[in-house]
Amino acid sequence: MSASFCASLLLSLMLAILLICPTYARLSVKVTENLLNKICSSHTDPPFCLQALKSDPRTPSVDLIGLTNISIHLADVAINNTLAMIGPLVNETADPKLKVQYDLCHQLYDSNVGEIESAKRAWKAGDYKTIIVMADGCITDCGDCNDAISITASSPLSPKNIEVSNYCETQLVVSEYLDGIK
Repeated sequence: MSASFCASLLLSLMLAILLICPTYARLSVKVTENLLNKICSSHTDPPFCLQALKSDPRTPSVDLIGLTNISIHLADVAINNTLAMIGPLVNETADPKLKVQYDLCHQLYDSNVGEIESAKRAWKAGDYKTIIVMADGCITDCGDCNDAISITASSPLSPKNIEVSNYCETQLVVSEYLDGIK
């Protein structure tokens, strides 16, 4: 090989490393209080976002990829807890209109379970755009459930549904930041 070819190859390799490393360096940045504040500032309820992420003891020691996993886990737990609550509401409600609405919410939460499972698989594959899409789908499903149960003045599902929506939005803002959207 000629010296100029080797030098050109070495220069190309160094340029590739310089272009790739900053991208991966951003992902491996340890989560700080300032970073949490910045991420949660785009949430409709920043204090909820901060409290949720700080509630996990792993948060101070993870990077953005780990924080995304934490946000998915928080949404997963909230979704499954709320789904477990909806079944008895469907069975115990005497109001036939409300029973239909609770059944609709049950279907929407079945969809949320599928979305959170897709987000988990996407996280493992490093597909952060899919995590964003799944979080957005969860927020939409929660909004549809909220619309359905708004026929009653005080449903016990309403605060839980809002909480799930907030967890899904937390997942959304974290994954958007990880993907470089925010």
